[in-house]
Amino acid sequence: MTAFIFFLYRLGLWLFSPLLLLVFLVRGWGRGRPLEGFGERFGRIPPLPPPGSGGRIWIHAVSVGEMGVAEVLISAIRKRWPDREIVLSTVTPTGRAAAEKIEGVRMVFYVPFDFPKAVLSALDRTRASALVIVETELWPNLIRESRRRQMPVVLVNGRLSERSYRRYQKFRFLFRPLLEMLSAVAAREEGDAKRYRSLGARRVEVTGNMKYDMPVSDAREEMAARRRYGLGGCAPVLVAGSTHRGEEEAVARVCRALQSHFPTMGVLLAPRHLERIDEAERAMRNEGFEVRRWSSLKAEGSAPPPGGRVVLLDVMGELAAAYECATAAFLGGSLIPHGGQNPIEAARWGVPVLFGPHMTNFSEMSERLLQQGAGRQVADEEEMRSVLFEWFSDERSREAAGASARAFVRSNQGAAGRTVSFLAEALGEEGRTGA
Repeated sequence: MTAFIFFLYRLGLWLFSPLLLLVFLVRGWGRGRPLEGFGERFGRIPPLPPPGSGGRIWIHAVSVGEMGVAEVLISAIRKRWPDREIVLSTVTPTGRAAAEKIEGVRMVFYVPFDFPKAVLSALDRTRASALVIVETELWPNLIRESRRRQMPVVLVNGRLSERSYRRYQKFRFLFRPLLEMLSAVAAREEGDAKRYRSLGARRVEVTGNMKYDMPVSDAREEMAARRRYGLGGCAPVLVAGSTHRGEEEAVARVCRALQSHFPTMGVLLAPRHLERIDEAERAMRNEGFEVRRWSSLKAEGSAPPPGGRVVLLDVMGELAAAYECATAAFLGGSLIPHGGQNPIEAARWGVPVLFGPHMTNFSEMSERLLQQGAGRQVADEEEMRSVLFEWFSDERSREAAGASARAFVRSNQGAAGRTVSFLAEALGEEGRTGA
């Protein structure tokens, strides 16, 4: 990044820092923890001694979704380099909670604000020899200061949707110098790779999507999962994941139409943003459904009686596991022009998935899913009702789609191994691999 552009970026950070800090405090206050991680956000993380002979990698994953990828990557790194230390940073409290469950991590901390002094302090205290960024989290000062220290900076599981690419092109003067600073990019799909190359990334290779490498179980405990999520006795069950405004109303109307055919039908509804949980609940209640929130059911240790109930999943980080209880899954963000959601979390359970016409963020993945008969794309809620009626009525059709979904995931596994091999080459160019 040119000195002038960096000057403008730092000037903007300085000018808007009071607002940024206010937003941070307000969000923390809303969670009841306004100062959680405040020191770490300014680089005041616990200082570490120099690493052992294997070196130390700093991995950054923004939140819960990326943390699943980080866990797969860390497992693969430790198999290849048992003596390599890992430190792991995140942005959100839910991401941190997930990070602290990952084995083999020396330290977990909040990534610092991208102020130069905070970044420098974090680099001094971690003593890392390489920075690995999961998916899309690019902080200019963090990348620049890492490169100034001759640290390789590698982006893994890199994704760049067509929508984001168009936005980045408008600010090409800013993003091209930043991407040029990256040592290497391991992209998920060929489309992602082409977009990164077009924006200036110098070394890009397609290694695949590590989300496929998350564990796949053949022994799905569907009934136990339904009891766990408050839907004991309900069948069939629709899990509507990561829904957006307007989609809850569509799901409610579709489920109301289906309930006359399937009186014990259950619905697990997970809005994409928890601040919209009240809105999502109103949408379901307006169609006459009784609604309970999973957090309260969990606290009570109870579950609603059978008979077509609706449970709102009002806790972050649970959706991937909750798909286990589904007869079928609907991917939110696809009936509206948002770009869709990742189908892997549902497909890995052998659950057939359906989605709307707007899957631009996962276009290559969704096309392959459709080709293998593992999912269905619908134009509107009427087609959504028709597909769900077919799957709920025809066990053979549903199980064939579910088996194709699981096979789809298995056939795309192996990205973690390819990514670590690519990472070894990238570190070998500019840093010690420890191999």
